[in-house]
Amino acid sequence: MKKHLIFLLTLFLAACTAALFLSFIVFKIIYPAPKEQAASKSSQTLGLADEPAIQKVKEPPSPLKFLFFGDIMLDRHVKEVMNKNGGVDYLLHNLAGEENRFFQGIDLISANLEGAVIENGAHFAPEMAYDFAFDPADVAVLKNYNFNFFTISNNHILDQGQSGFTETQVNLDKLGFDYTGCPDKKVDNCSLKIVDVNGKKIAMLGYSMVYGSLDEEKVTAQITEARKSSDLVIVNIHWGAEYESKHNNIQEKLAHLMIDSGSDLIIGHHPHVVQDVEIYKNKPIFYSLGNFIFDQYFSRETQDGLGVGVTWQSDSLEFNLFPFYSEYSKAYLMTGKRQTEWLEWLSEISDLADVKDGVIVLEQ
Repeated sequence: MKKHLIFLLTLFLAACTAALFLSFIVFKIIYPAPKEQAASKSSQTLGLADEPAIQKVKEPPSPLKFLFFGDIMLDRHVKEVMNKNGGVDYLLHNLAGEENRFFQGIDLISANLEGAVIENGAHFAPEMAYDFAFDPADVAVLKNYNFNFFTISNNHILDQGQSGFTETQVNLDKLGFDYTGCPDKKVDNCSLKIVDVNGKKIAMLGYSMVYGSLDEEKVTAQITEARKSSDLVIVNIHWGAEYESKHNNIQEKLAHLMIDSGSDLIIGHHPHVVQDVEIYKNKPIFYSLGNFIFDQYFSRETQDGLGVGVTWQSDSLEFNLFPFYSEYSKAYLMTGKRQTEWLEWLSEISDLADVKDGVIVLEQ
């Protein structure tokens, strides 16, 4: 009996020892050793005692968003309207909507600035029949609507002479606007501005060919070089016949040449009316966006305009078309039947199958 008790006691002690040993092993598996005792992970293979590695999923880059308009003119009758009604805000309040919503969330908003930016909007002698100068204080208000880029290559940038052109550049620099463009027919360093937009290099080129032709070799060479150092190449160009809703052969030939040289998008202005749209080699050509802010009150066509919203990712370009109309320079977005009929008209005159919904998507 005594031997039997001794055997059972020995067996019990052995079982306790084994259980204690197993609990130590389980503890070591579930809870890793303190860092100061653990071997460096760079010198060992990860085992059960190591915390699982967490792999961070790289989020796709956010798309860049642009918004383009045609001609802005803040002198003559437009200035009279502003003086009577509270300035630039009166012209854009309805288009902007509540809390300036229409202009929110855009990385770059651009338009053609159709005249010189001169202190107090002064006009230098000799004054001409069509002679535009804008007060920097009026231009500055456009920043409240998130405008941050202008093309200044057009037939009115020299209305105040070469000194007016230089002063325009100085004033735009002071106001904090980026810009591009030389005087009409000129292609030079002032024709190109490369801007950084959320880490992407965007080449913005500005040309004007109202009183003559551009040097096509210089244009294509400049675009080709811009292509090499940029992620996206955008051309603004002042051209075409006034009040004509269809582009001409001269515009088309140069537009195709610019795209062949590396342009991704062409934005046109000058005719004072919206012109047709063409897709060439999967690249869009907006031949004219028409007037944005102007005082040509004599026709519906000169008071209708087009805003082009661009959403760009590395694999696609999406375009949202925003037709608007003006009443004595005050802009309103088209809605309902008027918008539908206007987009149908644009579709009919353009090289596009359908733009009724106002969206064009081009895969890159």
